[in-house]
Amino acid sequence: MYQAAVAVHILSAVVWLGGMLFLLLVMIPIARGEMRSGGTGQGLEVLRDAAERFLPVAWTAMFLLAISGVYIAWEHYGVRPDTFFSDGSHFLFGSRFMKIMQVKTGLFLFVVVLSLLHDFWLGPKIMEWLDAARAAGQTLPQSLTRKFVRMVAMVNLSVALTIVVLAVWLIRP
Repeated sequence: MYQAAVAVHILSAVVWLGGMLFLLLVMIPIARGEMRSGGTGQGLEVLRDAAERFLPVAWTAMFLLAISGVYIAWEHYGVRPDTFFSDGSHFLFGSRFMKIMQVKTGLFLFVVVLSLLHDFWLGPKIMEWLDAARAAGQTLPQSLTRKFVRMVAMVNLSVALTIVVLAVWLIRP
């Protein structure tokens, strides 16, 4: 069962991070280029469609990461609430292991909160605003709000990649 949980954990991380990277590095530049050229808005529509299709995949992957991570920590490493919230010095793997586990968990929770903000509030508001500007025939502006949404997505990706590095440090001292 441990191997299955690790496989689910790794595959979920690959799907989640891969999708984030694809949207940020491929889809957004395509949509942005099409908007800058004064196109028909098709790039924005394709981006919206891709983001909407990825949303349930991303949240399923994050859910599976959380469940498999808790299972692995509990069953394989013997982490319990009393040991998780301690300094870890009495723990089998030492305080370094527990500190990395605590930071990794805290960062994951931070990413979940940022994702909630981005996926269910900021992102939809920006898309509504861009749709209204396009429908009115206005040039789509580069606003502070759009830059903030982009920054939230980049911070989210950076923190997610940091979690991967911590995961490696956790199992490979």
